[in-house]
Amino acid sequence: MNTRHPLGDALIGQQLLTHYARRDAVRHATPLFPSSWAELLAPFRNARLQPLRAAAPAARTQRDDTVCQAG
Repeated sequence: MNTRHPLGDALIGQQLLTHYARRDAVRHATPLFPSSWAELLAPFRNARLQPLRAAAPAARTQRDDTVCQAG
């Protein structure tokens, strides 16, 4: 059974370099702004088309048999 860590005996700074490289790749691949007006306005359009879902509070049902325990 091999129980060695995949990074071996690398220093913490060297271990973090791989983490920072992956994080950098994701950050550079993710656009800061939408690429079109449709993408930018989609959340507002969806909220306008479904006003009842956003305005109506979710009906909560209360059960008498619910038991709460302190941890």
